[in-house]
Amino acid sequence: MVAESQRTLQLRKDEYVTVGSETEEGLITLTWTGFAPSPIFRSILEDALMNVRLRKLSFWLADLRQMNAILRQDEQWSANDWFPRAASSGLKRMAILTSSDYFNQMSVERIMTSATPELPFAVSYFDDPIAARSWLLSKV
Repeated sequence: MVAESQRTLQLRKDEYVTVGSETEEGLITLTWTGFAPSPIFRSILEDALMNVRLRKLSFWLADLRQMNAILRQDEQWSANDWFPRAASSGLKRMAILTSSDYFNQMSVERIMTSATPELPFAVSYFDDPIAARSWLLSKV
């Protein structure tokens, strides 16, 4: 079910994630909660990437603050399959709000160490959602 507020179009909301799009700003946001099993984790990222392409979005905000570990096979899939496709999606920046979960931090570090050298867009890490959003949408 898709609900629309003044600025944000809600694309998905369940026990794993809330995905929203702000088309005027060119922004997609993924707010993760807990652990997402492999098929769900992958479908969330696939759907979000499809929305980036369809809506011609430029900025990705990944809020991982409440996310737990990512399975090793999903780390490899993210780095070797998903990120190479994200690289050609038109994204200009990705901001990541880091998780307090140690295992998630290690997973994200492994994924990004592998994927980042190939990415044509900037990636930055934040603790503060306001700072992350500000960086994403700044006119540079």
